[in-house]
Amino acid sequence: MAKAARATLTCGQGGRKGGDGDREGRVSGYVLKVVRRAVSLTQEQFAERLGVDVTTVQGWESGRRPLMAVTAGTYLRLRRSLLGLGAPPPLLGQLDSAMEADRFIGYALACEGPGDNEVHPLATWVIDRPFTDLVGWAFTGTRPSVLMVYAAEQRYGPTPPGPQLAVDERNHIIGHLRDVAEQAAPDTETGALLRRQAHYVAGFDASPETGEWLALMQHDDERRLHSGRWTPSWPVVRSGAHTLARKGDGDALSRFIDVHIETDECETANLNYWAYWLGEISDPQVTDSFMVELDLGAWSGDRMLSHLVTKLDATNPYIDVVVHTLWSLITRKPEVVNPRSAEAASAAAARLLEQGSVSPQAVKELNEVLYALRMIHRW
Repeated sequence: MAKAARATLTCGQGGRKGGDGDREGRVSGYVLKVVRRAVSLTQEQFAERLGVDVTTVQGWESGRRPLMAVTAGTYLRLRRSLLGLGAPPPLLGQLDSAMEADRFIGYALACEGPGDNEVHPLATWVIDRPFTDLVGWAFTGTRPSVLMVYAAEQRYGPTPPGPQLAVDERNHIIGHLRDVAEQAAPDTETGALLRRQAHYVAGFDASPETGEWLALMQHDDERRLHSGRWTPSWPVVRSGAHTLARKGDGDALSRFIDVHIETDECETANLNYWAYWLGEISDPQVTDSFMVELDLGAWSGDRMLSHLVTKLDATNPYIDVVVHTLWSLITRKPEVVNPRSAEAASAAAARLLEQGSVSPQAVKELNEVLYALRMIHRW
């Protein structure tokens, strides 16, 4: 694929230390601020409870003193102190994910060109929903829902509503992700993982140029993928279809379902990825191969069923894959449904059918879901 010429220097150039994000702290700093407000403490009270100077707290929260740069012992003491102050454990989990988000942002900003793809932060693990929501927050301004639960927005003077990227920083990161995706080896597990995740994160950029690039990359990846078979390229195409759907391509997901989810292996891959994304699979994964290697019995499906039912809305850009995954979940794990969840799912599916604005494939699958749920009621 042709691309605009860009510099291909190594990470660590451009005025930043290393390429490991140790000088980046805007996301974790803002999450720390949310944690502090959740326990109803001022910066001065917080500093006193932690036994540090107030300027240290101010530096952490602003990102001027990145949490990434503190010692492991200091960070562990901070977490334990926060827990003792009554900080909700889910918020502390968000703080850990925010450190990962800062590491990625710092790495990308420190690089001119792709850097070392083998150690890239997007090549060493399968990113999860908390990480992605936090990175997306810096790009789009959309606060992760879990943070909204614990702390309504409080504005004091000119304080920004969340971590922000300057225009030149945003452009630099997107250019870096384009380099990474185009140079990653697409037929290896590590290369395909990096390519997929670089695609997905780049999708947070709203520029038409990035949208056109993502569509071209998806076309290339679809040509590489054998219909109905799982290969390292299958998750790349799956994520690409989700990204294009989020950007307004109404046919991206239905096309993916029609062509690329034709076998039990691919159905399993789709369900296992949903389980990982929604936290039903809690163990970190280092490659996408877990999608086909993990038995469906390794997770319950309760959280997935509840989530899918709440997303049965015709305005949802992912509605085709939501309906298909609900159908697949009930077909392959019928034990996940009980009379109460069957009633909720039936009502949501019926409402969606009444709206009459979903694809023929979705209509067919919704009717099959309703039939299966009626059978469960008879039990």
